[in-house]
Amino acid sequence: MILAFALAIAAAPADAAGDPCAPASVRVSPAACEASIAAAADPKAKAELYYQRAWSLNALHRPRDAVADLDRAIALDPENPKLRHERGYALSDMGDFAAALRDLDREIAVRPSSIEAYRERTFARLAAGDLEGAYRDAARIVELDPKAPDAHLLKSERALWLGRSDEAARETDLAASLAKGRDDPKLAKRIDRQRAAVVHWQTAGSAGAAERCKKAFDTAAVAGPGVIGDCTAAFFAAGTAAKKAEYLTYRSVAWSAGLQDEERWLRDAEVAAAIDPSNPDWLLNVAGLYARFGRAQAALGRIERSLALKPSFAAYATRASIRFDLGNETGAFADARKSFEMRPNSVALWVLGDLSHGRGDDKSAKLYWMGAWHLGDRDDGLRERLKGIGVAEPDKEPDS
Repeated sequence: MILAFALAIAAAPADAAGDPCAPASVRVSPAACEASIAAAADPKAKAELYYQRAWSLNALHRPRDAVADLDRAIALDPENPKLRHERGYALSDMGDFAAALRDLDREIAVRPSSIEAYRERTFARLAAGDLEGAYRDAARIVELDPKAPDAHLLKSERALWLGRSDEAARETDLAASLAKGRDDPKLAKRIDRQRAAVVHWQTAGSAGAAERCKKAFDTAAVAGPGVIGDCTAAFFAAGTAAKKAEYLTYRSVAWSAGLQDEERWLRDAEVAAAIDPSNPDWLLNVAGLYARFGRAQAALGRIERSLALKPSFAAYATRASIRFDLGNETGAFADARKSFEMRPNSVALWVLGDLSHGRGDDKSAKLYWMGAWHLGDRDDGLRERLKGIGVAEPDKEPDS
């Protein structure tokens, strides 16, 4: 999801530099806004201060808190489109795309030529499984800014989701043409990456793509050539949303394992969960990725939906880890214990060990972390934890 930092800076008051609540840096402490908010008497001025604090909260990956401030701001200044934009961004970051789209629709009704509004909405629409709508928004951005290479790259990406590979290739070529002469290595890399993606999406065998896609996943051969193309062909050919989501999930792993493309890894997982929302495994998958990428609050929402559909040891273990990251030690302990009771697993033991270590009980921490080690977990982070409490050679420790 794109960040709204540039928009926020542009919309800040002219004297924002002297305001301790101004969103001048991701390092601004939201607590600095408290006195300014309390002192503001004018409703619109108070709404602006809530907006500024919400901007800082979003920058700190605290979208739930940002939404709370933006709720207050919108109640004070309901027709202000930038408040809708920022709340749409925060809701998307939480994974609540339906609510985000309602805000972004309202913003676009007021600002029908806002490139940033369409850009935010195309991401939300794609993550919500609205592939046609995501494409229309990307095409609208090209209409509004036809000389921007980024706009054409985005339209190329969205065209792929509709199976329009030739159009995707043309848009990528247009982006490359517009980028000529620019000293922008990052843009050049993105163009090369998109060209490669167009090829990968189209590279599939003549028959049996679905079987090859699934076999590659089942045999841990997802890093092999042609897997992305096979899974793409299977996705387009699938007759049900459940099957489409399944092949997207396989492809998401292929993006990660084969090309180390974490952005597309997450995107495929999000779309899979959106088009088959009753499958708890897809929700669990997205939750794990959100947590991996530092979006703990978004992860919590997905994992709770997964647990409501199907309680599982993996879901409880994931929520234990997320709750620990969010500072909810009581909840983390309860989830880790529940998970381990359902099935011994290293994630639950990591959390239990971290909780014990945080309390200064390294004897218990060692038991939990060594339990994870003896279950076969050889993660570098676990090795470092053990080394930190004096276990330099865990393989020589007895299995207690």
